[in-house]
Amino acid sequence: MYIILPTKEIQYRFMSDAAREGITFGDGVKTTERDVDDIMVLQADGTLCFLGFAGRMNYNYNKHKAICIDYEKYIDGKTEYFIR
Repeated sequence: MYIILPTKEIQYRFMSDAAREGITFGDGVKTTERDVDDIMVLQADGTLCFLGFAGRMNYNYNKHKAICIDYEKYIDGKTEYFIR
């Protein structure tokens, strides 16, 4: 699942919230110990990862098929936080 993080403030909020939920990167590093990007991926196993070049190409090509969450809308309590 792609997590869209449009601003630095939202990016840091997401990483902090993820750390509180026990989410880590695939290698076990806490989310607050690494940089953040404007799009992050939450894996099915509950770990977080960066997209990288190939991942961004895939996202841009298939984003109309992908599950995407606008984290800013999600934390604001808006019901339309899924991006289609």
